Amino acid sequence: MLAPYAFILIAALAAGFVNAIAGGGTFFTYPAFVAGGVLPAFASGSNNIGLWPGNAMATLAYRQELYAVRADLPFLSAVTLIGSGIGTVLLLAVGNDGFARLLPPLVLFATLLFTYAERVRQWVLQRAQRRGAASQAGPSRGWGAALGLGVVTIYGGFFGGGVNLMVMASLSLMGYQNIQQTNAIKNYLAVLIIASVFVVFLIQGSIAWPQVIICALGAMSGGFVGARVAKRMPVAWLRAMVIAVGFALTLIYTWQYWIKPFYR
Repeated sequence: MLAPYAFILIAALAAGFVNAIAGGGTFFTYPAFVAGGVLPAFASGSNNIGLWPGNAMATLAYRQELYAVRADLPFLSAVTLIGSGIGTVLLLAVGNDGFARLLPPLVLFATLLFTYAERVRQWVLQRAQRRGAASQAGPSRGWGAALGLGVVTIYGGFFGGGVNLMVMASLSLMGYQNIQQTNAIKNYLAVLIIASVFVVFLIQGSIAWPQVIICALGAMSGGFVGARVAKRMPVAWLRAMVIAVGFALTLIYTWQYWIKPFYR
């Protein structure tokens, strides 16, 4: 049947569009994967892989900012690959039934994180400005920094909803002062997180390839359109729609995976 693939394509177009303007595209593509017959845990990884090209393109756009922090990239890359690899292995270990039961709180957490995204961004920006005025010390690469970023990337490999904001906050706590460089590193680390998911899922043979390819094409197309209209689109309206979808999915998954089984 072509209907599930058409649904994923439409969702991916919407995801690429909203990611280019406000973020939150996962709220569209993940349920489309599940509705298309992909099991919950496999849908989480396959969905991230499908959105990979968009993150890669964003990373290329920030290559100059990345070059300025090239000395930090080996440390950040190692922590991210290890953390996200652990998260992906945990995802597969939990299995589809276990992951399905975790979906309601995971989606709710991601929705709340998206709801307060602007406050998080403002906090990151203000902290960077204060550190820039108070100290010229470079970013930390100690065990504390590795632990903080590691926990965030474990979550990224396991589910990933809202992980970009968590990475931004983690980088700010590590001492990164330039907001553009922080954004560049965030995009770069997002590519590495999905790379870990891809490798583990590829080894396990758990990638839903047809759906992933359709998602990638749709997300790139939607992102291209979204980037062109971003300056004219009321972002507040779009954010409200994404937040509404997130809370609706929380209720749907709560019914489907927590309440409905008791009525069988």
